[in-house]
Amino acid sequence: MTDIPELLSIRPFAVVAHRGASGYEPENTLRALKRAIEVGADMVEVDVRLSKDGVPVIMHDETLDRTTDGSGRVSDYTVEQLRMLDAGLGEKIPLLSEVLDLVKGKVGLLLELKEVEASRPSLKIVEEKDMVNQVMFISFHREALESIARARVDAFRGLIYARPGDHLVAAKRMRCIAVAPYYRLATARAIGFAHRLRLKVNVWTIDDLKTARIMAERGVDAITTNKPDLMISLREELSKR
Repeated sequence: MTDIPELLSIRPFAVVAHRGASGYEPENTLRALKRAIEVGADMVEVDVRLSKDGVPVIMHDETLDRTTDGSGRVSDYTVEQLRMLDAGLGEKIPLLSEVLDLVKGKVGLLLELKEVEASRPSLKIVEEKDMVNQVMFISFHREALESIARARVDAFRGLIYARPGDHLVAAKRMRCIAVAPYYRLATARAIGFAHRLRLKVNVWTIDDLKTARIMAERGVDAITTNKPDLMISLREELSKR
């Protein structure tokens, strides 16, 4: 089962590995994604940006300094130059195409568009890999999600947010299927409203069982975590009740 709507219907909640199993491996690397798949995550989440020559690569920050042995802006380097860097434990910065090849037929992929310009090139590769149903495009940038919708109306989309606002209504208006609030904004009332709008709720980022239990009790549809094994154990425990 890799179709996004089916994965978001897993009960009591689906487990999303944040930047792979990044609590244990270098974030946004193939190694972290493989670890997440091995421990049984339902979906993995990665961040995409464009290289100087327009290739979608997996990187959270605008700059290279925090997670690689390079420095400066990702967009100032060609993909060939980026591939020479160490992203942790000898891992290379992955191409989006590599990530898609790795996860195909195994887990769902939440692809966070870190910049609007990455939208169409990323969609093109997803289409070429015939993986539209296995991917959900997510972003803080509404323009990025609207760009995806204009190009491919049936591509799954989710709106991320970290501050109060009209996000639920906006997500519904943009025909998203999900929202991804920072977990402190996921009140029982907000979750209930989202569900009445037929939006799935994926909260981020939770690594402790106490908070995860509260979110599960409130009825979230997915929990994004750096430690997918921990959330899988909780789900198994709750499923036995």
